[in-house]
Amino acid sequence: MDGDPSLETLYVQYGHHVFRRCRYLLGSEDAAWDATQEVFLKAERARGGFEARASWLTWLQRIATHHCLNLLRAGKVRRGRGTVGPDALDAEGRFAEGSERAVLVRDLLACFDAQTQAAAVHYFVDEMSQEEVAAAVGLSVPTLRKRLRGFVERARREGARVLAGAAERRS
Repeated sequence: MDGDPSLETLYVQYGHHVFRRCRYLLGSEDAAWDATQEVFLKAERARGGFEARASWLTWLQRIATHHCLNLLRAGKVRRGRGTVGPDALDAEGRFAEGSERAVLVRDLLACFDAQTQAAAVHYFVDEMSQEEVAAAVGLSVPTLRKRLRGFVERARREGARVLAGAAERRS
């Protein structure tokens, strides 16, 4: 999209992407709809801060990620929590797609500070480069790498713990 699109154009073109990000992070459709509206209002107010180095979608996703993580941190949205039972695993023992997986990711994110949460989402979900993520969250690249390693290590430990519990329940 070239030029300076209107808020309505941005919403029509990217609203569903922003909504999906908000729903993924917040775990609630109602909260995601509210957050999506707030993200576009924030985007309109911050339009002067848009730098053409990123796409409009990348910029909106960044705003959505930070907004949702702030809502979670402030306790303004109650995260959906679920239990992971045997039905959360597919035939190969991997987590099945769907809400249980999203609950696990949100619970894992909650174990980290805001900067690490945002870095993990930008890197693993948005597939931004380490340089882009470091700039977006205000870290040096070496510090970002250290944070991402810590995130992955904890994710492996938590995943192993959950899988062991699910396997126990299946027997």
